[in-house]
This record gives sequence, C-alpha cells and structure tokens, in this order.
Amino acid sequence: MLKNAAIRNLWLGRLVSVSGDSLYEVAVIWYVFELTRNPFYTGLAAAIVMIPKTLNFLFGPIIEELNKKRVLVFAQYFQFLLMLAIPAGMLVGVESVWLVLTILFLISFLENFQGTAEIAVVPEIVPAEQRGAFNSLAASSQLLVDIAMKAAFAGSILFIGIGGIYLYNALTYLAAAFFFGFLKTDRPQRQRPAPQKMDWPSYRESLKQGFSYFFTGGLLVICLPFLVANFSFGLTSAVLPVYAAERGGGAVYGYLILALTIGNLIGTAVVPKLMRYPLGRLMIVLPGCSFLLWTFSVVAGNLWVSIFVFGLAFVPFGMMSVLFITFLQTAIDEDKLARVSSIIDSVLVSAMPLGALLGGIFAPLIGAGNMMLLGGAGLAVIALYFTANKKIRSMPKIGAVHLNE
Repeated sequence: MLKNAAIRNLWLGRLVSVSGDSLYEVAVIWYVFELTRNPFYTGLAAAIVMIPKTLNFLFGPIIEELNKKRVLVFAQYFQFLLMLAIPAGMLVGVESVWLVLTILFLISFLENFQGTAEIAVVPEIVPAEQRGAFNSLAASSQLLVDIAMKAAFAGSILFIGIGGIYLYNALTYLAAAFFFGFLKTDRPQRQRPAPQKMDWPSYRESLKQGFSYFFTGGLLVICLPFLVANFSFGLTSAVLPVYAAERGGGAVYGYLILALTIGNLIGTAVVPKLMRYPLGRLMIVLPGCSFLLWTFSVVAGNLWVSIFVFGLAFVPFGMMSVLFITFLQTAIDEDKLARVSSIIDSVLVSAMPLGALLGGIFAPLIGAGNMMLLGGAGLAVIALYFTANKKIRSMPKIGAVHLNE
C-alpha cells in the first residue's frame, strides 16, 4: 500500500504533523495548570481548543469545492506561522497565558480545514478495499509517534523548555506541508465533474443537503450516544491534570497520557482483525469493556495498577475510533463525505467545551476522582444505547453497511 506515492505522502504528512502536536498538546495543558494552579484554566484551555471544532460543519461544502491538497498545504503553512509566534514572543520577553490561549484557538480553527480535508481526500487516493487497513496503519503509526513524544515530555520540559517545544511544533507543520505538497489526489480512472463556482445560494443548498443526509440517512441515531460520551471526555480533559496532581504530580500526568496513548496504539493496530465481525455487536462490547476498565482504574488503590488499567481501557477505545472513521468513509456517498463528516464532527465536538468548562468548575467541589468516574460513564452510554437500539444492534460488518436501510 505504501508503495503508492500519494498514499505514502499522506501518511508521512500526518506523521510529521502529529509528532509536534503530541508533545505540544500534553505540554501546554500542564503548562497552563502550572501557571495558574487552577483547574478552571485547564478547562478553559481545553474548551478553547474544542470550540472552533463545533463550527466545522460550515466548512464542509467549501472544502468539497476546493483542491483538498491545497487545503492541507496552506493549513499547515498558517499553523506554522501561528505557532512560531509563541517562541518569538518569548524571545522578546512577551510571555502570556492569554497569548497561548489565543494561538490555541486560531490553530484549532485551522484544523477544521485540515481535519476535514484529510478525511475527504482518502477516498480520492486509497481504494475502498484498502481504506480500513490505511486508517489502521495511519492511526497506529501516529500513536507510535505519539508515544515517543509523550515519553519525551518530562525531558523536553526540563532541558529545552516550553519555548523549544513550540518551535519544534512549528517546524513540524512546515515539514508536513512539504509532504502534502506532493499529493496527487485524482486517480486516472476516476472521472470527476468540473468544480462549480461557490456562491451563497449554492453554498446554502450544499449545506442543506449535507444536513438532510445526516438527519435522514441513519447517521443521527448512530452518532447520538457519542454526543453524551464527548461531554464526558471534555470533562476528563479538564480534570486529568488535577487528578494526576492529587496522585503524584507531573510525572503521574505523563504516565497517564503515555498509558492511554499505548492503549490507543494497541487498539488501532489490531482492529483490522475485528472488521469481519458485525459492527453493531462491536459497538456494544468495545465501549462496555472500556467503561469497566476505566472505572476500575480510578478506584484502584495502587498507583501503578491504576495507570496500567487506565491504558487498557483505551485499547477498545482505539478500536472504536478506527471503526467509526472507516464506517463513515465507506457508508457515506463520496461526493458528500466532506460536508457530512464536518457536520458529524461539529455535532460530536459541540458537547466537549461544555464538559471541559464544567469539569474545571466542579472538580474542586466534588473531587477529581469522582469527576473521572463521571467521565468514564460516557462509554457506558454508548454501550447501553446500542444495546437498546435493535436496528443498530443488528448492523453487519463495515463493508456491508449501507445507509437508508
């Protein structure tokens, strides 16, 4: 599969970009907590990252009419310039948590274009029968890089400082733009209609069609439980630094992040073995297992047992992520994939900023441990919902799933 130059460049572009993001994301949340010692600000930082993603549905129709390769390249260039502003500000003595939060917001806004374009470009490059394998390879490879970066978290903060992390992240955006620049997105055998000029009436109609497809095509009932789950995950993202501080400090935070990343990696690496099983059953068993493991990790008294089991909880979670993305790329009509996937992203992410803010507010009141238990309950919601819905429960394996049935 990687012998194909276009597939290889898309894969490499993702890897390079995530190598900077992995180190940066874990460092910045801890950095905000270290500056303020207030969980409200960690919740605010998590919410600021998530809020722009709720607007993602506005960009799907636009991206469908644009050259997706150029969208990826220019998004990386702009993120490079924005990220470079932080170490540059430190160099001249301008260091502010509000500057960091502003940059976070703008980069997250640009990721609306990048993320949707990455999903929508896959069917133009990867044949349908290889998409599950590609998504698994891409996700597991990114998580391997993620592990390496998170394992280096403590050392990078100690020896090169937060400014060095921001500079490294800026350079990875530049390198990713280089790889995306070599993408060739049109397969020769595929005839594509000439792009039409995007004006307000056509944009509005395209958006309307995307929402109609989402609400009437069977996607809503599948996505609904993830809305509740994402509220819980947003809550967890705000509470995790506080929870780690209560159980030992920055090192524990690093271990928890590393454990969940390794768990995700294992899940994404082995998920192709599960794609021959009915999707409906998998979406009951996998979140149910994650919920039980997550709960046990919080109540376990031994720190190392807690960290280990917390990582295990993310093995089925990693499987679910790849299954869901592959389902979207396989079941949704290709000409509607960008706008519909952006709508799904907006709907699912919309609950996360609220969860993050409430997590930051209530953690001091009821305790970080109890908030972590509440966060894991989102996985139970998915399992119970799919168990109760007969139509979804009976869904066949991914390759045989069709919407509107």
